[in-house]
Amino acid sequence: MRKLRQWTLNHPLQFVSVFMLVYFTWFSLLEKYAQPVLMIHSKLDDKIPFCEYFIVPYLLWFVWIAGTFVYFYIKSRDDFYHACRYMFTGMIVCLIIYTLIPNGLNLRPEITNNNIFSRLVDMIWSVDTATNVCPSIHVFNSIAINTVIQHSNAFKHKKLVHVGSYILALAICMSTFFLKQHSVVDVFWACVLGLILYPLSYKSAFDDSRESEYNVKAS
Repeated sequence: MRKLRQWTLNHPLQFVSVFMLVYFTWFSLLEKYAQPVLMIHSKLDDKIPFCEYFIVPYLLWFVWIAGTFVYFYIKSRDDFYHACRYMFTGMIVCLIIYTLIPNGLNLRPEITNNNIFSRLVDMIWSVDTATNVCPSIHVFNSIAINTVIQHSNAFKHKKLVHVGSYILALAICMSTFFLKQHSVVDVFWACVLGLILYPLSYKSAFDDSRESEYNVKAS
């Protein structure tokens, strides 16, 4: 385990690349072969209207996650490793749940509007099936990256960043409702998972002296 930690510290980008290769391979296999045995639904889902304009915060998720990782990698390796540990652990837990209990949704309505927002939603739906949804990785990662930002020393005195991160995380979570990408049940369990793994947002998995060394180099 210690050798693995040292390798991760010495090769952070390779570590992330290996993880993402494993994650996307696993997820793609589930998307292709897993047949839902549990359909997720709540009465509250039926009361939430579809709104294609929420595609904007939904897509901002990709920029936010990637941008924060790049910033942490350059400015704070400690936060970078916290984010990796928190998010990657949760993502693996979600994949295990999808594997053991394949689940899906039947919430997506027919898109009748013809505007750029509707076309973007249709594009997202075409590449992201309504399976493997509970817990929502989209929501979990939003919670995780926001939590790491709130704990980050890099943003310790930047209240505007803290507030903006909270607002963006909330908007992204709401977008999954209004785009019918997820049920409120998916979001609830993503929040539960985020709470369970919360200590990983600030408790380092690596030797403090080595982390300090990398933080000095990064600065």
